[in-house]
Amino acid sequence: MMNQVLTFPQPKLYFKNSNSKTCAFDSLKFPPEKSCFHPRNRTALKRKECSVVLFSLPVSCKVVDQAEHSLTEKIGGGNLADKVAALHSLTSTCDGLIFVGSMAFQIMHALGVPVPMKFVELGALKEAVSIVETAKLRNIPLVVPKDFWCIKNHPLNQIEIFSAYSISEGWQPVDIGPRSLQEMIYLASKCKKIIWIGPSRFSSSKQDKGGTLELAETLGNLSSCDITFVGKIEFEELLRKSKSFSNDNFVKTAAVVWEVLKGRKLPGLLALDRAYPYQVDWSVTYGDPTRPLVVDVGSGNGLFLVGMARRRKDMNFLGLEINAKLVDRCLEDIHRLDLHNVHFIATNATSTFRSIVSSYPGDLVLVSIQCPNPDFNKPEYRWRMLQSPLVEAIADMLKFGGQVFLQSDIEAVALRMKNEFLEYGKGKLVLMEHSEDVAVNELGWLEKNPFGVPSDWERHVLDRGDCMYRLLLSKVKTRG
Repeated sequence: MMNQVLTFPQPKLYFKNSNSKTCAFDSLKFPPEKSCFHPRNRTALKRKECSVVLFSLPVSCKVVDQAEHSLTEKIGGGNLADKVAALHSLTSTCDGLIFVGSMAFQIMHALGVPVPMKFVELGALKEAVSIVETAKLRNIPLVVPKDFWCIKNHPLNQIEIFSAYSISEGWQPVDIGPRSLQEMIYLASKCKKIIWIGPSRFSSSKQDKGGTLELAETLGNLSSCDITFVGKIEFEELLRKSKSFSNDNFVKTAAVVWEVLKGRKLPGLLALDRAYPYQVDWSVTYGDPTRPLVVDVGSGNGLFLVGMARRRKDMNFLGLEINAKLVDRCLEDIHRLDLHNVHFIATNATSTFRSIVSSYPGDLVLVSIQCPNPDFNKPEYRWRMLQSPLVEAIADMLKFGGQVFLQSDIEAVALRMKNEFLEYGKGKLVLMEHSEDVAVNELGWLEKNPFGVPSDWERHVLDRGDCMYRLLLSKVKTRG
């Protein structure tokens, strides 16, 4: 077993979108460069009753269809690099993103649309392109404002409307234009629930035309809409202008919301994870809980595990994912597909892996960690996706001859994972470099995915001609 690689026959079917009526989101299937407000697309919106989350200047608007569970996200503001983890989470779960504010220019630039470079955040192009590529991979639309109110302070204070694609030199956007405003009002009017995160004004300029504020006021007057404002909202002004609002509609801080969107758990919740071990009824979870177990840490949308589970009915598969919304979607997918050898749990595996897996009746034979998201907020911790407790738990729980599969499309990430497993694995894990079952290149990376089941991101990376950096480790008996 030690020198063999677990094998999986090639799949005959690779599913992408779910038709679930509960938690899985069915894409609107509009090309990313097309507006969902196009006349032929409005018919689809009319058939939907949506919930929405709106993020203004750090901002976002999320549209969830209660009947068909279509999800759209409206995002604005700048500082994209600091929000990339949250945006990737949203792009992975939403069925569309609408960008307002300065962040729209980052997305337009990534889409190849000519925009003034002074509006583009330096050093954020790679992050913006990755968001665009993820959206294209999932076939969801990316929508940006069509027009802006702009000011020019010299020689005289002037204000004019410009197309988003042709803002003249010397002009500065201060608000969304009337065309963009009407389109956003139209979309929001179809929604049942709205959470608006961020300011209700586009900018601090005195010449702000109040377009986003008008949007907020309009939402407040929708009798069928339940709205909550989060963050630095001009709530006193909104309370005065709309009889529909009360103090219950306002939450004054957005920091916690952004942390959740980034897929993080708050310190108090992590402490509870450690203090109260998970109790899983494995006999209910799996048809046969004694089968060998495969665990995917950070299972994302679950396509990798589902593909594995459909090909190896003699094994059980478990996904551990911190994003509860993705887990809900995965559980709906496996219910729809009638799979009884795969399950997903919403948890932070760093603190709960040992607690969860230790109670499993069968053997742990494989653990995979694929393309973990780096922490871009703190450069000194940028590549610290793994922590020693998780590596130690995996090394302890894995059966002898069991394997660890690591891969990333970023070589520095793959190297860091490799070094951490070798450092914290207590000598129990060795690289599988010389097995007849695996082929490595001159740099020591696996040439192919040894299991024949690519994740959706892996497939996307390979389709664009880029490399995946993969390695396998095996657990061996230590001396002494």
